[in-house]
Amino acid sequence: MNADMIAAWAVENGFHAMDCGNYRRHDNAGVITIEIKRMSFLLIDERQGLRPRLISRLFKDISLRTTLQRVA
Repeated sequence: MNADMIAAWAVENGFHAMDCGNYRRHDNAGVITIEIKRMSFLLIDERQGLRPRLISRLFKDISLRTTLQRVA
């Protein structure tokens, strides 16, 4: 798992690039933001009516299927 894989997944799943390493998706449920860092990523889930949920993972500790598919 690396930053390029996270970025490709984000674009394929409707996220729009905000700037280098930041992707955001808006829908009726709220806003989801992915911030890609050098060795990790931060996912911010801001659904309407709920407290924002933060998920931070090191690339070496995740698989694309388990963490990101829960969000899509």
